[in-house]
Amino acid sequence: MLTRLIAKLSLAALFGLVMSGPVFAHAGEHHSQNCFIDVSDTRLRLSGYQFQPELENEHFCRVFPELGQIIIAVEPLEEGLENRQIALELLELTSWTDWLLNAEKAFTVIKQQPARQFGAGLVSIQQTIRQHGIHALKVTLQDDSGHLRHQYFVFLVGVPVNKILAILAGLVLLGLGFVRIRKIAGKSDRAV
Repeated sequence: MLTRLIAKLSLAALFGLVMSGPVFAHAGEHHSQNCFIDVSDTRLRLSGYQFQPELENEHFCRVFPELGQIIIAVEPLEEGLENRQIALELLELTSWTDWLLNAEKAFTVIKQQPARQFGAGLVSIQQTIRQHGIHALKVTLQDDSGHLRHQYFVFLVGVPVNKILAILAGLVLLGLGFVRIRKIAGKSDRAV
């Protein structure tokens, strides 16, 4: 019963990811925990950081394993963007129903950085996040013709994926061990 519920919820989440509009458009690939997104005709690299002692030299992309201070740095991958305007907004998911129906209304702004020029080529936003959840970074960038274009980048905070996978692997091994013991016990009962 519980397994069916988990399967249905997983399918609903997967369906929501596939059917939702621009919020889930990753528009890039991962290379060693850096993410790449395209905003209009410009390719940007996103790098995430957390400053807990065990995570000091780690870069994060889609999953920040701990709560606390996060920093997301955005940098262009091409030259000549110093004069372009860029604005960053950090968003938090506040409505699960809107997430499935109208993703842009599902998020609430928790930090907004005013538009500024790229300048030296690196712009960042930081925030202390105290609740587990789904967050997004909205990147607004001026394109070649002067229009403002935006892209959303969705990520999780406070989800220790490595610990969760280790626990799940342990539970699977316990389950397999239990099944094996029941088979051995069933064979010995039939032998008597």
